[in-house]
Amino acid sequence: MKKVSLVLLGLSLLFVGGATSANADEGEITAVPYGELKSVDNLQNDDLESEETITQNERAVAIAPSVTYRTHIQNIGWQGWKKNAQVAGTSGQAKRLEAIELKVKDSPYSGDIQYSTHIQNIGWQGWKKSGQVSGTSGQAKRLEAIRIKLTGELGRRYDVFYRVHAQNFGWMGWEKGGIPAGTSKFAYRLEAIEVKLVPKKNYFTINKSAKTSYRDNTKVAGELDAKKLKVPNKYLDNGLKLFKNSKSVINFAEKELNDVNRKTIGYQTYQLRRNLKTIGYTVDFYYPY
Repeated sequence: MKKVSLVLLGLSLLFVGGATSANADEGEITAVPYGELKSVDNLQNDDLESEETITQNERAVAIAPSVTYRTHIQNIGWQGWKKNAQVAGTSGQAKRLEAIELKVKDSPYSGDIQYSTHIQNIGWQGWKKSGQVSGTSGQAKRLEAIRIKLTGELGRRYDVFYRVHAQNFGWMGWEKGGIPAGTSKFAYRLEAIEVKLVPKKNYFTINKSAKTSYRDNTKVAGELDAKKLKVPNKYLDNGLKLFKNSKSVINFAEKELNDVNRKTIGYQTYQLRRNLKTIGYTVDFYYPY
């Protein structure tokens, strides 16, 4: 297990210094750190070869695998093949992704790329691999989330990273290793995706500006309706949830922090005030990518 240093994390906090103003008619909103920054060591070594060893091996075979992918888009159909973090899909056109195909090219290793999509009114479809279609065609159903993973020796040497552009959220955070990226219970469409292969390494640093890769609209204990309270999403940052008291927000944050499937590595809770009145609590999460 790798230990994570969070000493510099405070330098990039969204709410450093305290106050930020909302619409003057609603009064000033201030986000004040509540409690200490909390972190946990959940980054795994997995007995991997070092980056240097893998890099040397890649030089030895003189071939590095790459990922290619294409999407089926509302009113457009199948778009051309993209590769290595190029954008597949559209932005600003309000068009849903309906299906996707992915392949790995030039791989000297055993193993496949596998992927599964969450489809409107269907849910999670079974795993597909190596150019098979995941999603639907001619049914006018949106993709809402996706998960992608590598298998075999390929998966031992490489990670597949992916991020999606989701309706009303825009570009979300990078995810990897079969963990969902997208949304659930919002009825929001995926509009675009980027995918890339990265040589496997031990993740022991934090991307302090990383966004959440997956949003679930399920209500949790103690959650308030931020819209009714006229609290903009920008004050809720990665959590996008507002809670009535500190106990509720900490319970929510601890559950995320200890979820081995989400890779959250730290959080900071905040008290939100309008003028001098407390209107709720929120949380900002941090990730190791």
